[in-house]
Amino acid sequence: MEQPPKKLTVTIVGGGIGGLSLANMFEQAGIEYIILEKAKTIRALGSSLGLDASTLRVIEQLGLLDEFMKVSKPVRQFNFYNESIQPIGIVDFSCMTEIGGYPAIILDRPAFYNCLLKKLPKEKILYGKKVEDIEQDDNSATVRCADGSSYTSDIVIGADGAYSAVRRNIYSTLNTKGLLPLSDAQPLSFDQHCLVGVSAPIDPKDDEMLRRETCDFEIVIPKTDPFYAIYMPLPGNRLSWAVIHNVPRAEALEGEARLSEWGPEASSEMIEFVRHQRSPLKGKTLGDIIDMTDKSLISKIALEEKYFQTWYHGRVVLLGDACHKVVPSAGLGANLAILDGVHLCNLLVDMPSPTRENISLIFENYFEKRSKIAQDALNNARQFGKIMSNKGIMADVVRKVFLNYIPDWMTRWSNAQRLQYRPQLHFLPEVPDRGSSKPQPPEPRMFVSVQAAS
Repeated sequence: MEQPPKKLTVTIVGGGIGGLSLANMFEQAGIEYIILEKAKTIRALGSSLGLDASTLRVIEQLGLLDEFMKVSKPVRQFNFYNESIQPIGIVDFSCMTEIGGYPAIILDRPAFYNCLLKKLPKEKILYGKKVEDIEQDDNSATVRCADGSSYTSDIVIGADGAYSAVRRNIYSTLNTKGLLPLSDAQPLSFDQHCLVGVSAPIDPKDDEMLRRETCDFEIVIPKTDPFYAIYMPLPGNRLSWAVIHNVPRAEALEGEARLSEWGPEASSEMIEFVRHQRSPLKGKTLGDIIDMTDKSLISKIALEEKYFQTWYHGRVVLLGDACHKVVPSAGLGANLAILDGVHLCNLLVDMPSPTRENISLIFENYFEKRSKIAQDALNNARQFGKIMSNKGIMADVVRKVFLNYIPDWMTRWSNAQRLQYRPQLHFLPEVPDRGSSKPQPPEPRMFVSVQAAS
């Protein structure tokens, strides 16, 4: 009697945005998975995250859109000010709803995580699992953890962030064999600190920006201070805030000391350094807003960026920040991680059997289709970050042109290009596209002709 095809099994390492969104896709695809998270619980450090039409169509397909819309605000525009809170320019994003069919939205990290966790079985997320080693052969891959446990599956997906243990493991193997590109062995680029948090509720009568149905990013760029601040109104009259401070590259920490999230214990010195700056909230300084924020929820973060050339080895593949870490200034990181998952999940669903040959074909396709998009996103985020953070006469001129003399048609064209890629999970009922700009056609499906013939 012919045996039924073996069900694909996957170990996802990392319980962040990429890992949790991919798990939601696997739930609906019928792919067996577990998530290994090194922390004792998922800590949603940071301030807020954004999504746009490139991912919200998939979020709707997964049945999560209503949850996301309840806890978010639509983004209307970015308002820029000098140190005296005098307006210096606007970037308008209101056309994104019409172009892509969904507004860009902003929500705080805990709410983002709660939306993704809502439909995931609790028993599939294992905490306190620090990855020590990954072994693989022609038939499987085994993740070994510091607590002595091990987990064997067909595929391992490293969605464990900028300092990925999965990436470190496969790079060590490739380096020993002389197969690791030199650039992949270099540390992440790092020249900024970021202080982030979400305030307690603020009385909305204190300021009109808290009473808006939309979220305008209020961005203060001082002439002399080596930092700028971003304020984002959230549901519940709370204010998400971030302070980005340029530092000399020589101050970059090395090795294990360079953590992407340092937590509240490292924040006090930077708080004192930035608290004098005026804020767009009437009569309040940045220090006043920081004082309205629970200190345990304030985090100091190192803003790294790097594009890695190597995304997979054997039965192990990387996703999200583990293979392309972008600075958050352009709001692309969460969208990129989710879109990585969409492409990878579509490929895995069609795979007839988890042979090493089939897995290699899938990973090659995944890298080919996603790597150029990731490189472009990194470059765009870097350029946008420079416009906001660079100092000097030339930087002031560039900023003035960008904020005041870019024609509306060019802004619209740029947003249309960004939102052109609005993919769907092909194994779920399609969500009608509501955008005026036609999306890219779906990618050709692998293995379909082989399955039909069999």
